[in-house]
Amino acid sequence: MTDIDFAPLILGCCPVPGGRFELVEWHWPDIVSFERTETQLMLEMSLPPLATDASAYFPTIDSDRRCFMGTLFVRHPGIALGGRSEGGQIRVVRCVFNDAATASIIGRTPSTLSFLKSLLNIRSEALRSLMRLAHRELVNPIDRSPQAMAALFALIEIELLRLFRHSAGAETAGRLAPWQFRRVRERIEAEAPTPGVAELAELCGISPRHLHRQFIALTGKTVSTYIEAHRIEEAKSHLAQPDLPMKQVAQQAGFAHANSFARAFRRATGLSPREYRQRATTIIHGSGLDSSS
Repeated sequence: MTDIDFAPLILGCCPVPGGRFELVEWHWPDIVSFERTETQLMLEMSLPPLATDASAYFPTIDSDRRCFMGTLFVRHPGIALGGRSEGGQIRVVRCVFNDAATASIIGRTPSTLSFLKSLLNIRSEALRSLMRLAHRELVNPIDRSPQAMAALFALIEIELLRLFRHSAGAETAGRLAPWQFRRVRERIEAEAPTPGVAELAELCGISPRHLHRQFIALTGKTVSTYIEAHRIEEAKSHLAQPDLPMKQVAQQAGFAHANSFARAFRRATGLSPREYRQRATTIIHGSGLDSSS
């Protein structure tokens, strides 16, 4: 692994009101590590096929926890960012904001760890489309339009401002942001051992205590109650298979023991698993949906 000079080769630059667009390129050997503190707010998009994903961390905030760094991301000024990536030729189109535009976008948004991590993998199709258009205009050698570049920069500034404000609203409200809830839901629904609260909190970049409080604020349920409800729904689908042993149903739904499964199922539905299976089987036969026919 190699530590690199972070200064890129600048292939193109277009000043606009509020900042500038740049097309930059790095040539990195093998696996590289980097650590950098920017002085200006930047929105960057890696350009395929000259793009690579990276793992990143914030050395001055939490040097031990790494997160995914996607192909559309923000470099927050004044906050050190470290990471590790595959080497090769990397090309990026970037939108660099001057001090006034940076102050307008950032405002009083809290720089929490969860918010900073969300900026490293932005899932905004609007911003991605605008950056593609900016790249197309930036590499135009014949009739690049300064008016088009200025308009694209202004639209990107508006969309980024919305992103910061929405994230700030989620932080202020003490509720999970949409991306955090999506990560929790996807992990719970994955075909893997049932996650613990500590694992889910780490996915969201917050403490287990904060996850517990913010999850209730968003869903009205505790994390454990939400997980159990999902497991019960999984069990219902398995119980519809009459030949599947009850012990196997419990295991596939994430329960270690058949007895604990039976108690949880009755608590949630008012029926034992066997009673539910009998009713489900009756309904299937009565409706003509018997798979054996």
